[in-house]
Amino acid sequence: MKQLIFFILLSLLFASCKGLKDISIQVERPALITIPGEIKSIGILNRSIAAPNSGLEATLTLETPQGDIALSGECLRGLKETLSQSDRFVYVGCDTVLEAADEKSLQFGFELSWSFVDSLCKAEKVDAILSLEYFDTDFSILNPGLTAVNAVGQILSGNNSMVEVRGTANAAAGFRVYHPLNQRIIYEDRFQYEKRWNVRSYSAVDALNKLIQRKDALYQVSYETGVDFAQNIVPLKYWEWRSYFKGKGDMKIGGLHATIKNWENAIVSWTSVYNSSTKSKLRGKAAYNIALGYEALEDLNSAQKWIQSSYIEYPKKEVLNYEFILENRILEQDKLQKQKNQN
Repeated sequence: MKQLIFFILLSLLFASCKGLKDISIQVERPALITIPGEIKSIGILNRSIAAPNSGLEATLTLETPQGDIALSGECLRGLKETLSQSDRFVYVGCDTVLEAADEKSLQFGFELSWSFVDSLCKAEKVDAILSLEYFDTDFSILNPGLTAVNAVGQILSGNNSMVEVRGTANAAAGFRVYHPLNQRIIYEDRFQYEKRWNVRSYSAVDALNKLIQRKDALYQVSYETGVDFAQNIVPLKYWEWRSYFKGKGDMKIGGLHATIKNWENAIVSWTSVYNSSTKSKLRGKAAYNIALGYEALEDLNSAQKWIQSSYIEYPKKEVLNYEFILENRILEQDKLQKQKNQN
């Protein structure tokens, strides 16, 4: 995701250049974590249910088997819903629940036997098992001591100065992907997610009262942990900002077509400018726009050819920046094709 944010910021940077107009296009990016393309269907297993606590510990921590099941279930609900939105897997299923290998569900325990994995895959008709091996959440108020002091001070002095209360929820999850075909664990790692809430008020007591409740915070962070992890294992389409050169005549008409995502006609208009103009600057701008049109159509090789032509005619920084974006997108294609098994 950091790489994606970098590209978006770079796009916005040169979109602000004079003579350029920003526009959004849909771009498919490969997943950060590669699941082999031959895995077309995947089963989700909740193996994170900690052994039941007993006595005073369970009472103090509020950690109960029912609570563990609910929160880990929210994580897997976010995971499943996000995976189902992608065409990467033809089927996402299997809602089996097992007790965690680690009795506290805080770290990886022993691996599942391959006979069990194989039988589960056959029963659910899936190619692999994605297992949530452990899951732990926590919610805390940041600087609770200072907030309490402010509250007491306000009550005693009658002063209503602005107070900010911050709460943070964390989730730690351990995921494994079991591939029975090769009897190999193709992924095993710890995944962490954090979410924060800020509330400001002229009353510390009011701010504390308005801060999200612990139960709601844990449910939200659990669900979003599943969503965030899923977005790391499937190629997803994102709306990213690009830019094109404005102009008159066919340059303007091409821009109008681009605005309504009619990229084929936009390319026709801009190509007419490129072929008819004798001015190198205008030809370079037209070639730049044509490259954008081909990127929007996912024809990256043609896009790269045209941006190279643009730089020859109009060697400016914004053209070179766009060439860098296209080059990186082309480098991503091999990884994307392997993930989608399109070789």
